[in-house]
Amino acid sequence: MTGFIQKKLPTTKSLPEIIKEERQKHGLTVEQLSFKTKISVKYLEAFEKGHYQLLPGEVYTKQFIKNLAKLFHLNEKNLQNIYQKEKKSQPTLININRHPKKELKTGHWLSPKSIRNFLIVLIIIAFSSYFGFEIKNIFTPPSLEIYSPLSQTITTESNIEIKGKTEPESTVLINQQEILTDPEGNFTQIVDLTIGLNVFKISAGKKHSKINEITISILRKPSITAGANLEIGGNQHRVVNN
Repeated sequence: MTGFIQKKLPTTKSLPEIIKEERQKHGLTVEQLSFKTKISVKYLEAFEKGHYQLLPGEVYTKQFIKNLAKLFHLNEKNLQNIYQKEKKSQPTLININRHPKKELKTGHWLSPKSIRNFLIVLIIIAFSSYFGFEIKNIFTPPSLEIYSPLSQTITTESNIEIKGKTEPESTVLINQQEILTDPEGNFTQIVDLTIGLNVFKISAGKKHSKINEITISILRKPSITAGANLEIGGNQHRVVNN
């Protein structure tokens, strides 16, 4: 088995700089790198920009780094360490909308009756908003995202692992077969592939909600070994006939 020498990582460069520099050295676009590593374009862009808060769970992120290290012949452990240090150093992004409080002006309208009517209207609005939100939440289809594989993937493997995420308590089906999800909505399932085009319909839904569905197509080609054996067998058959 032929091994490869892992490149020494520069200690002064960040993980985004390393990934982008290696991609450019190999003459790859983000889309081409996505196809080779089976990492979606938006997560590769998040890596190159250092937007770690946009990446999925730690399990998937570690797998992404492993795929990149393997492709670029880099030390996976060092890449993982750089990622953890940079992630801890990033401040938590919290958007706080501050609205200045308006002081109530005293006047003739600030009577007990006006205050009572104002509170009644406020309660009606609050209940209407609450029930409107609950009704919308019940009937709106849950979010659904497939991390891997990419649609239109070409492989010679006999099976492939489908990974994705939906909202907690959602029911996930792959070609009408229910699969398990963890408490956070993550799911993973290994599916068998037949020679030719394989189509998988992944759907997620809650009770009374609409269904969110994603379709991916996987093309399985015969392996080179199998094709070579068929050719050899055909040649032997022709020799016997002659």
